Amino acid sequence: MARRLSLLSAFIGLLFVLSGCGLFGPKDAPSNGEIDPPRLHSQPTAGSEKVDAPPSAPDKKADKPVSTHKVYVLDTDGLVVPWEVELPKSEGTAKQVLNYMVQGSEGEKLLPPGFRAILPKGTKVLGMTIKEGVATVDFSPEFKKYKAEDEQKILEAVTWALTEFEAVKEVNIWINGHPQEVMPVKGTPVSHLNRERGINVEVSDRVKPGQAMAVTLYFQNQMSDKLTYFVPVTRYLPKSDNKGLAVVQELIQGPKTGSPLFSALLPSMNVKSVKQQKDIMVVNFDNKILSYNQGEASSDALESVVLSLTENSDAKKVQIMVEGKNVVKAGNVDYTKPVTRSMITNKEAY
Repeated sequence: MARRLSLLSAFIGLLFVLSGCGLFGPKDAPSNGEIDPPRLHSQPTAGSEKVDAPPSAPDKKADKPVSTHKVYVLDTDGLVVPWEVELPKSEGTAKQVLNYMVQGSEGEKLLPPGFRAILPKGTKVLGMTIKEGVATVDFSPEFKKYKAEDEQKILEAVTWALTEFEAVKEVNIWINGHPQEVMPVKGTPVSHLNRERGINVEVSDRVKPGQAMAVTLYFQNQMSDKLTYFVPVTRYLPKSDNKGLAVVQELIQGPKTGSPLFSALLPSMNVKSVKQQKDIMVVNFDNKILSYNQGEASSDALESVVLSLTENSDAKKVQIMVEGKNVVKAGNVDYTKPVTRSMITNKEAY
């Protein structure tokens, strides 16, 4: 596990445009859909605490976490991974997510040992908006102060963190009030960033130029005897008429040679079919999937299937079948019924 998964540069661009009050707070959504110009002196920004508010007694309830959200950070192998953290009460949740991804922030203190935040120390979110699914985020100048090898990882982390919100489909980046066409260090293009650009990208040896499709697979990494977690990996492989079937087959094949990751689906397992029925992806295995523990399946294996199939389709749920029957048992989740990805998470568990 000492070796690292090779990452390819995936072109991405980041911006956060927001309307309404839910994700970013009521002040984060100008009616004209534009980001405020750069500020010349210190003043409260959208979603920030009002500096002219009269002093009041501390509200203990307000200090308690009120919601759980995913931040995207780097693990000990330098891979970009989602990690769930509890956020304090805030007018702008998406802005708070990015703030928790800054090195030296309160969010970094919540990460497991060896994990680190990805955004450069001192980075601030000066403004956010969203319009027609395109998010625009305006970062402070500190955003430019990163190592060249982190550029692609920063783009992936910001893009995937913001597109966790249903209102966001694409991301673009501004710095200090100015739109960016490329990143400041290596010049990676940063317009229309979305999940299709991938994360922790790798290319299959079987791919021929012009005949590739991208799938994002959820493998696992292990930090200790008590902590394993899911890592998304975008793999380019030959085009297939059944993307869902290709996804499960790639999970069975496992991570690329030399990767620190592993798959909970054993090479001996077989997938018989994968079909989408409305908003449910139905995957049918042979009975080898039940060889984990006295006729049960591995919960890790099934979780990776659910995460991967919902990531690569518009299906909201996954129904696990064995030889055409919905009789699967695994851990505390009832897999005899369709399962949503919201039941699966990376969080501190050691």
